[in-house]
Amino acid sequence: MMKTLAVLLLTAFPLFAQVADGDRHYAERANGAQGARAATGPIDAAIAAYQRAIAQNANDVEAHARLLRAYRFKGAYVAASNDEKKKVYALAKTAGDTALALVGRLVAARGVKADGSEKSVADAARAIPGAPDVYLWDAINWGEWALAYGKMAAARQGAADRIRREATIANLVDPALEGGAPSRVLGRLHDQTPHIPFITGWASSKEAVKFLEQSFKVDPTNKVTLVFLAEALVSHDASTKPRAVQMLRTAVSAPVHHDYPVEDAAAINDAKAVLKKWGV
Repeated sequence: MMKTLAVLLLTAFPLFAQVADGDRHYAERANGAQGARAATGPIDAAIAAYQRAIAQNANDVEAHARLLRAYRFKGAYVAASNDEKKKVYALAKTAGDTALALVGRLVAARGVKADGSEKSVADAARAIPGAPDVYLWDAINWGEWALAYGKMAAARQGAADRIRREATIANLVDPALEGGAPSRVLGRLHDQTPHIPFITGWASSKEAVKFLEQSFKVDPTNKVTLVFLAEALVSHDASTKPRAVQMLRTAVSAPVHHDYPVEDAAAINDAKAVLKKWGV
């Protein structure tokens, strides 16, 4: 028995090493960055490590989730053109399909259909380490893909409904995930999705504000949330502009989070752009 245990531990060690290596490179993703533009080396190394981990164990949900997260960073902060973003998010979509198929099988093993109600899937996914992250990061990558290819085209292909479902599942499992990211995604989705009858008729500026306020409560210092909420507030009710302006100024002036220097730099640029557009 001890020999069998030793073999299992030795077999698992390379997998753990690859995931840990990916995490180390991901933590170094800001190395060599210039403001909101990151260097490609660290994040490419993280992606390669997560891919090796998945090649060694295709059933490691957490490795799949981390790969999706890394693709999002590369597409958002390394890709310098829209064509480059399209290439990154095409890879992310494929990786997302693979990850969701795995999570779907694990959910089904708990007696819940992968395409079942959001609540039933969330209840099953709660017991699967990494599953909520897969739903979250796949939703985020699809959102980025939609921006790269055009919101109208994405809506017609069902991207908005997929993002909505996955972010809802993640939100039901853990609203505090990634600093309130599930409700942040839902709020931004409602705010940015074009209202197309019979396709995205559910899109609502009121719902946008509701979800973004929820995200704000989870982490009121998150610069991305501040920018998204400020824009949604004014889109829904112009009288909220003074509060929105103050949020944007806070996003610009507040200290950059030491774990998210590139992400915060991008949010600061966005906040400045909105303030300029508003003439304040």
